[in-house]
Amino acid sequence: MAEFIVSLLIEKIATQLMEEAISFSRVRNQIEWIEGELKRMQCFLKDADAQQDSDERVRNWVADVRDVAYDTEDVIDSYIFKMAQKREKGLIRALFKRYPFVFFDEFSARRKVNKQISRIKMRIHDISSSRSTYGVKNIGRDGEGTSFAVDCLREKRRSYPHTSEEDIVGLGEDMMILGNRVIHGGLRRSVISIIGMAGLGKTTLAKKMYQSSDVKKHFDCCAWAYVSQEYRKWEILQDLCKKVLGLGKADLDKMHMEDMKEELSNFLQERRFIIVLDDIWEKEAWDDLKAVFPDAKNGSRIIFTTRFKDVAVYADPGSPPYELCLLNEEDSCELLFKKAFAGGNAMSSLPPWSRELGKQIVKKCGGLPLAIVVLGGLLSSKEATYSEWLKVLQSVQWQLNLNPAKCMDILKLSYQDLPYYLKPCFLYIGLFPEDFEIAARKLILLWVAEGFVQPRGIEPLEDVAEDYLEELVGRSMVEPASRKSNGKIKTIRVHDLLRELAISKAKEDQFLDIVRGDSNARFLAKARRLAIHFGIPSQTRKSSRVRSLLFFDISEPVGSILEEYKLLQVLDLEGVYMALIDSSIGNLIHLRYLDLRKTWLKMLPSSMGNLFNLQSLDLSSTLVDPIPLVIWKMQQLKHVYFSEFREMVVNPPADASLPNLQTLLGICICETSCVEQGLDKLLNLRELGLHGDLILHEEALCKWIYNLKGLQCLKMQSRITYTVDLSDVQNFPPNLTELSLQFCFLTEDPLKELEKLPNLRVLKLKQSSYLGKEMVSSSGGFSQLQFLKLSNLCYLERWRIEEGAMCNLRRLEIIECMRLKIVPSGLWPLTTLSNLKLGYMPFDFDLMAQDRRGENWYKLEHVLPM
Repeated sequence: MAEFIVSLLIEKIATQLMEEAISFSRVRNQIEWIEGELKRMQCFLKDADAQQDSDERVRNWVADVRDVAYDTEDVIDSYIFKMAQKREKGLIRALFKRYPFVFFDEFSARRKVNKQISRIKMRIHDISSSRSTYGVKNIGRDGEGTSFAVDCLREKRRSYPHTSEEDIVGLGEDMMILGNRVIHGGLRRSVISIIGMAGLGKTTLAKKMYQSSDVKKHFDCCAWAYVSQEYRKWEILQDLCKKVLGLGKADLDKMHMEDMKEELSNFLQERRFIIVLDDIWEKEAWDDLKAVFPDAKNGSRIIFTTRFKDVAVYADPGSPPYELCLLNEEDSCELLFKKAFAGGNAMSSLPPWSRELGKQIVKKCGGLPLAIVVLGGLLSSKEATYSEWLKVLQSVQWQLNLNPAKCMDILKLSYQDLPYYLKPCFLYIGLFPEDFEIAARKLILLWVAEGFVQPRGIEPLEDVAEDYLEELVGRSMVEPASRKSNGKIKTIRVHDLLRELAISKAKEDQFLDIVRGDSNARFLAKARRLAIHFGIPSQTRKSSRVRSLLFFDISEPVGSILEEYKLLQVLDLEGVYMALIDSSIGNLIHLRYLDLRKTWLKMLPSSMGNLFNLQSLDLSSTLVDPIPLVIWKMQQLKHVYFSEFREMVVNPPADASLPNLQTLLGICICETSCVEQGLDKLLNLRELGLHGDLILHEEALCKWIYNLKGLQCLKMQSRITYTVDLSDVQNFPPNLTELSLQFCFLTEDPLKELEKLPNLRVLKLKQSSYLGKEMVSSSGGFSQLQFLKLSNLCYLERWRIEEGAMCNLRRLEIIECMRLKIVPSGLWPLTTLSNLKLGYMPFDFDLMAQDRRGENWYKLEHVLPM
């Protein structure tokens, strides 16, 4: 990690020098000397990072390097902050004659920073001198982020990264036994608990059972809820209400806890249900939830996963817990090879040497699936050669001899093998609460704001960050919880043990700390990132070191806590109640990421204009109105999110070019909107979301959208009749890959023209986007389409799919098209289709698509069961 910390500082210094943020010549010369020394030191840090676990002297040397890098960053950022404050008071030098004390104050600040930097230079000199004493060598970065791993990753990106079945082995007998208990276990509502140690595959088994077609057909209602050690009753009930009752956020916000319990219980009373409660730690969690699950003597089931037998027995003494066993050698090897040769080699075609080495590797894992999966992910990033696999085996042996805690040691090995640029990305995930479903979009923007993402040619940093995330998934360090319609990762989860590893390593490096509101613990004095969970702590410490501040599950106002952290680069206030935000937020001049969604905020202060480094601003689900004009002066802005369900007055001035702006979602079009000489000046967008009275500016909107040559994703939701011009696909940007239409009230078949879009991969036709009775997918049309959603098309009666149409379609969703009663016969030959989702469809349509015994089932046998 020290290697990355130093590289991050070098990049920051270079940027500040280039932008002349450090203009005082003496300070500038000192900083340039430090930059050169850090570059020389960086060459030795990979070797030192690798040695520090086995050599305490090297570990101390690395800590010294890390600390001096942090201290240098503090000095530079504090100096820039103070100079910015002085500039706010006017042009210092111009005022010198009238206010001489102002210039003296600036001179004093420069003299102070010069002394601080001189002390840092002495420390760096001492650190450099001690390097050879500890035997630290210059080994560069050979083998790190090898071309093999990069090539594999790019190959995955070329193909559609849709979700496939997990690589599961050794659970056949478990599935048979549990399946019998779930379906044929009597009429009493019983709790079936899967118990075992961490990393054994309890959640994997529960998920496989939950997703089986037999279970889906047997039960009227199915839902899954994560509980975890830090369970939050309110969130679990809200989650169940969403999945069981189909309630949205607006409905849930009006409900008290007892209301949710009553609604759930009444609904489930009349249905045979199966509910999975994953990762239960305490008896109290079951006590808080059990009233929701009535026993109507209809064979309903609740599946637990837990590490604790006493919790399982407590929940249902009459239902013996099912204890999951470790994998045998054969299953262990099969799992390892599936992960190491992802989706590739059959067992019969494996290299001969891999079998013997594979056996030796899995023997060290002791049959624990998590350890095997993580090691398999590590091997998948290596070249499939004897020497590379032997290195991994030798590393495993060394780790296990050092410490008997086998699984954690293997996880540490996989962490150590991460390329230097992935280590901070993985550690960052430790900031999020246990079992938290992390939004990939948010995580990617945070990584970019933190400076973790390394430039790669002209490719947007956000795309590079997506590759980082896919690489962590490929190495089994994180798990994709869901994917978007375009196949990209939507949310991720991380296993408890891997989260513990991330937090442990991050605290060692002063990388982050976590403080709970219900705890009196003080956070690490030198921590660079701070997450506050479950309430504001009674005591907080003013710190110039904290660069990132994230809040989770905070329902109370944060008060003046922001005044204590002047050098923030990241501020995440999502869900924190604050009707007003103090104008002092404008002092956070280093801020790059600001998340204010779900804060009830009503107004932004004009001082926001001082945030000239801001890259991401999220105002979705707030009450802010109007949007201050200073927002459109922030030249570094790349991503802006407004409320998609509120009318925010968004009127950028005519000179608002914002050349870096890529994402603009939630733009409300109304009578006073400035599309011409306003919005139409924003020409570099990749993603655009519009709603409101689109017809009021129809011509200007069409012209603007046509000029967005780099636009990839377009979402349009009209409030009154608005007919999108589909007469010529040339009206759409050439690079458009995703299109979503709602309330557009088209009377002509939209597929006729849209199927000609050459790069369209995702199409969503939502409520009232089309009012006609028939649609036709023509032969050769939609050649690139991979996802199609038809939702709430109330008048649609017939859909004809010609041979050769949609030849790459992988996912299809048809929701609440109540007059569409016959499955198109052209659907059967679509062999690329891997997922079909139906919801609230006519009984005849649903039966025709799902009945395995029906005459048409053989034509859908390649479609995953619903």
